[in-house]
Amino acid sequence: MNLQLEIERIFGGKAFARPLFYSYPGGLRFELSESGGEIEQFLTALRKSTKICSDIFLDDATLVACLRIHSGSNRFAHRPVIYALRSAGINIPTECSVWSEEIDQEEWFCESDPEYWINIAFEAPATLLQAFLWCALARDFAAIQPKPNCVLYLFNLKKRVMVFPYDDRGMDVVGPNKNMLSQLYRQHHTYLLDYDRHTMDTTFAGPTR
Repeated sequence: MNLQLEIERIFGGKAFARPLFYSYPGGLRFELSESGGEIEQFLTALRKSTKICSDIFLDDATLVACLRIHSGSNRFAHRPVIYALRSAGINIPTECSVWSEEIDQEEWFCESDPEYWINIAFEAPATLLQAFLWCALARDFAAIQPKPNCVLYLFNLKKRVMVFPYDDRGMDVVGPNKNMLSQLYRQHHTYLLDYDRHTMDTTFAGPTR
């Protein structure tokens, strides 16, 4: 299966748009970390995201992960990411989809050197869910390792839902499967981000009378 084409087909080419919650209307945005020290914040974010994602990948043997790695002229920018993933017990299989996208010139760090997103999408056992979430949420914590320097997305292509844990503060869940999103809205209502709660309530609970 060409995972790049499947992701683009199911999510209408919007899977990697940022910010995802606003670029793909009708989704969910969850608040993860709370007050406390770094370790407490990280563990709270990991606990909440694991609980939510366990329902998304319930009864599934596999999931699809996609790594997005920022790269300039260095063709090997992805290597440290792969090493960090291995230390978390995650190995990228030989059968994977790899593609690159040129970053808008206005977002380059150096005006003279083109910059790209290197994308690596692959299937992995669903038992590695928490390991993937650990890697995604550890990015902004100096004391937490392993910490791959990449953006990470998780997909349930069969159920047409995707997860973007953008950092320890929050996680977006979007997709065309409105029934599953509505179920997640009800099951994890207390975790919804208050700032965007009205938008989600309007979508999934209907206007208040």
